[in-house]
Amino acid sequence: VWTIDVKHGQSDETRTGVTIDFDDVVDIEGSRGHAHLVLKFDIATEKAHCSLLTTDDFHSKFKGKKQLLKQVPRAATADDEGEWVPFLAFEARGLEVTKVHIGDDNFDVVSTHGTSFSPDLSDGGDWADYDKGPVSLTGFETKVDVLR
Repeated sequence: VWTIDVKHGQSDETRTGVTIDFDDVVDIEGSRGHAHLVLKFDIATEKAHCSLLTTDDFHSKFKGKKQLLKQVPRAATADDEGEWVPFLAFEARGLEVTKVHIGDDNFDVVSTHGTSFSPDLSDGGDWADYDKGPVSLTGFETKVDVLR
């Protein structure tokens, strides 16, 4: 489950703390499609919708766009230190995702010794533990880039 902030695509109306989950599949009215989130903004006549993209969905959507395919969501590694790593992708209609909030169950961290941790990053971007040596995340933050 991810918590996001969204903005209506044609106005300044916003919603904060909206949840979206791969397991929630909602039919889109008047369409054969479905989405992981469907909502109605007060100003709008139509409902907006948003879906989380799998790696395969992302490749299919941006097939033939080599620069954009470099942004495919993936796991970060120790080699990515200091770099932005895309870990989540959305497809949205009628809304824009403006922020992704990190909670206590969004990520697993695996130490170089193979021990798995589930860090709570909800109070900021720093976390540390110990597994035959220090294991940590520091300065973790999110940003949203729009790809077209």
